[in-house]
Amino acid sequence: MNSVGFSATTAMALWITSVDQILPVEPWWGSVMGACQLGVAALSNLIAPYLFRRTSCEELARAAALFAAVCAGLMAAGHNPWIFGAGAVGLGVAHGLMLSCANALLARSHTVQGNYATAQICEVTLAASFYLTAGTIIELYGLRAIFLILAMLALLAAFLMHRLARWQHSPRDAAWPVAGAGMDWRMPATALAFTLFFVGQASFYQHQMAIGSLLGIAQGDMSRLMAFAMAGGLTGAVLSKVLGVRYGVVRPLLFTTGMLAAVLILAVRTPNSAVFALCAISIQALTMATVPYVFAILARLDPTGRFPSRGPALLLIGVAGGPLLAEGFLLLGGYGLVGMAGAGIVLTSAILFATVGRATMATRPLAAGP
Repeated sequence: MNSVGFSATTAMALWITSVDQILPVEPWWGSVMGACQLGVAALSNLIAPYLFRRTSCEELARAAALFAAVCAGLMAAGHNPWIFGAGAVGLGVAHGLMLSCANALLARSHTVQGNYATAQICEVTLAASFYLTAGTIIELYGLRAIFLILAMLALLAAFLMHRLARWQHSPRDAAWPVAGAGMDWRMPATALAFTLFFVGQASFYQHQMAIGSLLGIAQGDMSRLMAFAMAGGLTGAVLSKVLGVRYGVVRPLLFTTGMLAAVLILAVRTPNSAVFALCAISIQALTMATVPYVFAILARLDPTGRFPSRGPALLLIGVAGGPLLAEGFLLLGGYGLVGMAGAGIVLTSAILFATVGRATMATRPLAAGP
């Protein structure tokens, strides 16, 4: 479910710049639709915990997956820009709900960090497979085939949630039984740290094509490098699972974020294309290694899953803010300054995470408000 929820953002890179080939629209129209899809996904992800009062996570996830299949079908069949746009926005709503439900279910599990690492492995495997096969699929069947694949993945997710709902049934709006429980300083601090982490990471990630071009790497080679980086992300997720079992959450998180900050600086300063490629792969691996620890901290703060379920919205905000930040620093001092700023922001998030993590280990979790 979590992998399918992120599949829309994975597929978005394939259609936002080429949708004008299948619809009578201007080239910029795809980027606008992509931004709208991400925006409504973040919004629905934030709203979803309010729905946990009325239905179980499994039932809500199943309904959202069925709605996602319908919306992807509209995108595949719609020759009218308005129909396509409605499908894209609806798909964003559905995937935001799916991500919220999946993260809530993971947060309620007994081994949170390990299960999040497993979810990361599934996400990376799906994304890498998608990128490796998408080019051939588009060449053989056209761009609309991508939306049919999204619809089939959503139907598969709906079937799996239906089976899960028959096996277990999450309580509606489960509450942590602590008198006077509510929001405390750890929750906004963690939300800020999560957002900052992805602002720093995305400041490089969304500009890596341009940086690679400056080093003489062709666009086709950069596309293949991004596929290899996905494989590097799989390595990071596996590493996270192994380290988490042995060393807990805080120490591995400080290691992965510290390494990420160092690699961000090296990536924008090296004149060697091979070193740059290694840095790009390492950044993806270290990102995937860090995220399970972050969600483990979120789950410790709120075992009901309402606060962790909003994690994807924070991620989307960070991913959207990173490129904007990079543009500002790029004008001030070039990519060297972008790397320094990104590294500083990642280290700031690491300090916040470590502070919250240590405070959380010393106290019982508090339930988040809906």
